[in-house]
Amino acid sequence: MVANRVASIAAPRIRLAHVWSHDVGIPASLPFVRPLVGRGWDISFICPPGEHGALATREGMRVQPLALRRDFHPPSDVIGATQLVRYFRGDRPHIVHTHAFKTGHLARVLAYATRVPIVIHTVHGQPYSLETPALRRKLLAAIEWLVSVRVDAILVQGEEDGRTLIETGAVPAERVTWIGNGIDLRRFEPASPAAAQARREVRAELGVRDDDVLFLSAGRLVREKGFVELFAAAARARRDDRRVRLAVAGDIDIGKADALDPAVLDEARAAGVLLLGRRADMPRLYAASDVVVLASWREGLPRVLMEGAAMGKPLLASDVRGCREVVKPPRNGLLVPVGDAGALAQAMLALAADPEQRARWGADNAVEARARYDLDAVVPRVFAVYDRLLRERGLA
Repeated sequence: MVANRVASIAAPRIRLAHVWSHDVGIPASLPFVRPLVGRGWDISFICPPGEHGALATREGMRVQPLALRRDFHPPSDVIGATQLVRYFRGDRPHIVHTHAFKTGHLARVLAYATRVPIVIHTVHGQPYSLETPALRRKLLAAIEWLVSVRVDAILVQGEEDGRTLIETGAVPAERVTWIGNGIDLRRFEPASPAAAQARREVRAELGVRDDDVLFLSAGRLVREKGFVELFAAAARARRDDRRVRLAVAGDIDIGKADALDPAVLDEARAAGVLLLGRRADMPRLYAASDVVVLASWREGLPRVLMEGAAMGKPLLASDVRGCREVVKPPRNGLLVPVGDAGALAQAMLALAADPEQRARWGADNAVEARARYDLDAVVPRVFAVYDRLLRERGLA
């Protein structure tokens, strides 16, 4: 009996809270928390309410609503900050793991202020880089330093993000850990009979002919994802080669100030762009496509490019950090200057005209993805950070 009591004191039930700016963080986090539930950990998500909360509650995890919006909105900012303080004080988590920009900044500071033992933040794409103009770069680095000064670990998915944080003095090197990014490779099998069937079915559903060259992109329909330039590039390329088609999977992100205007979307549809909305069948869409394209202004380590590579597709992306960690010309795709619709159109035409090159790059990507983007290799890296910090705090 005494031994059991001592073991209970030495190994408390660890409470971990993930803080996200959107409930899409719940499915993204599940592979990282399911094994911890098996260890007996108490897992909670703090995020705005949404459809994904049921995924967590079905598996015995808690979801706590957060009023905080991603844009500047003082009333909800005050309410959201009050909620965070209440949750941190009431639940007394051992670890608070934050994500996203504004939400991650505020939650980090409040977690430390309420004496949470361990505070961790994952970078999903920094708002600045070493290429950012000096004044803006210094200002953003100073903000990052301020909100990270008491954070125990910063996890980065992209190597360039880690270098940026360190070289701008935002975070000391010893507190930055590269974890990479991964996908469930079992969902992406380019050579399977299911993929061949999906290609036929989806192209028929979309009205895409066998000889059309279908470019596929995915993401929130906001300006920083480069969709305005991508729509313009697709229209230009299609004027020169009617086989060029563009399909985009993703919702309008009404919580972002740079959400695309309905007029922009109407113009894209009129030019032949296939706007598919949110899709739950991305492996089928990749199978139907010929090239995967991402025109973002900034990224962490973009999932859409990793998934496209795993499905054996050539890649076309903007030359920004994150994207260029996946796309390595001339080995597996093309990079174009960010925001340059003309260069993007020329790249689309070049890829449309060269099926042999598309096939070579796609085959190489399918092989490389299995070596570089396995989610099963990423999860243990995060657990290693948790376990190290728990030992250092005497909580393991």
